[in-house]
Amino acid sequence: MTLSANLDKDQVGITLSAISGSGRLEGEGVALLKGWQLDSYRGIITGDRFQLIHLPELEASGSPQLSFDGTMKKLAVRGEVRLPVLLIHGQPPRAGIQPSDDVILEGAPAEKKTPPVALDVQVRVTLGDRVLVKAEGIDAQLGGSMDLTLASLDNISSKGEIKVVKGRYKAYGLDLAIVRGRVFYAGGPVNEPLLDILALRTVGEVRAGVTVSGTPRTPVIKLYSVPAMPDMDILAYMVLGHPLGASSEQAGLMTQAAGLLLSTGQSVVLQDQIKNRLGLSTIEIESGQRDAAEKMGYKQIPVVPSGVAPAKQPDAGVSRSILTLGKYLTPQLYISYGRSLFTGANLFRLRYDISRRLQLETETGSESGVDLYYKMNFN
Repeated sequence: MTLSANLDKDQVGITLSAISGSGRLEGEGVALLKGWQLDSYRGIITGDRFQLIHLPELEASGSPQLSFDGTMKKLAVRGEVRLPVLLIHGQPPRAGIQPSDDVILEGAPAEKKTPPVALDVQVRVTLGDRVLVKAEGIDAQLGGSMDLTLASLDNISSKGEIKVVKGRYKAYGLDLAIVRGRVFYAGGPVNEPLLDILALRTVGEVRAGVTVSGTPRTPVIKLYSVPAMPDMDILAYMVLGHPLGASSEQAGLMTQAAGLLLSTGQSVVLQDQIKNRLGLSTIEIESGQRDAAEKMGYKQIPVVPSGVAPAKQPDAGVSRSILTLGKYLTPQLYISYGRSLFTGANLFRLRYDISRRLQLETETGSESGVDLYYKMNFN
């Protein structure tokens, strides 16, 4: 970066040049002085493929064409920022959890929420040809533009549309083509756009998939098909490419997809339909269950220095996901079969109610055992 300034009576001429990545940024401006204090300023900033961000999960380059002017109390910015390159490779690191707005810290100094300079920013952001998202099963190219209006850092509104030029979604057995993907900005807050998404899997004459509407905070996800068919059949075509059979593995994939795609209420209804179709009493996906996972062969042996207490080890989460299918053979006798969705390990469980308070349970996996439970109810 190079910066030069030229003082001429009551004004200062400033020239800026910067290089980042393979791009360049140029700027020039004039600051007017009054009594050796800044009175006003104006200038322009131009650039081409200037590297803005270079992180493992995010890369971005910008080509700005901006003009600005202002005083010590107000800043106005106009122009356009083109993003020729924006690559999202994965989920960004999670930020720390912040306290909610209603939290009051007694004795803490009051924060000044009024910004020192009033902002009047109206900038168009245009996506270029290399705006790609590859994260959490999504592989898509984006395009479009939006007009940002910024009155303060916490008051940003926008108008415009971001669309999916082409893309697919692959996860949990799903492989859907994003036929229509649009995000509308209608002048409201920039973090509350309207969604219009249609993702489909085509099998012969059948097209099955989902529609997404609403906002990112409260999306409305519905199953969709041509020709029309029950929700369970739509989900089966999406995941399996054919109607649901009697396979427990197929039921597990559909249960995962239902929980992933749909709201809690819709997922429960579909899981009930799957259970009824297969004649089962329970279908569960358990994640991070330490006891069951260890009985299926998972081991976790911490190595710590001598004399130091071992720290509590976190659960492996998704890597320990177990699909469990259960059936009541009689009101007192329950049998279940669990299978790891990642390692293929098996766990058989049999539970028998000896009496109203005594219950016998046996398990067979990489380790086997018998447990006797005594139940007490507290009202």
